[in-house]
Amino acid sequence: MITWETDEKEVSLETILDVEKAWDVLFPIDFIECVTKYHGGEPSADGFNVGKREYSFYHLLSFNQEKKDYILNVYHDLKYQLVDGIYPFGDDIADNHVCFDYRSNSQRPLIVFIDHELAYENPENGIFFRRPFI
Repeated sequence: MITWETDEKEVSLETILDVEKAWDVLFPIDFIECVTKYHGGEPSADGFNVGKREYSFYHLLSFNQEKKDYILNVYHDLKYQLVDGIYPFGDDIADNHVCFDYRSNSQRPLIVFIDHELAYENPENGIFFRRPFI
């Protein structure tokens, strides 16, 4: 079981729905339940593989507008590196991002890993690790 550490206060459902509305998406219920309590948090188990390389999930993006890693601000800063329909929700220590990919299914997004160095040159080339969200 993954435990989370965060210094953020619980976020309201209304705040989460505002982000959904801004992106015109619906987040998975499990994601909403997690970020309500743990947005901005770091997981106890952080390793994941992309191909043969192992990466560490650093933290969930924040739903607090006052924070540097506020989810809508991060999206705005990354938009030029992202393909339409892909939205960040977490990152690793090297500033790569873990995102929802809504391009093939607006109800059940895939999880993708965006390598920021490859995405800088060509956003499509920076996409890895297409997996369903639980």
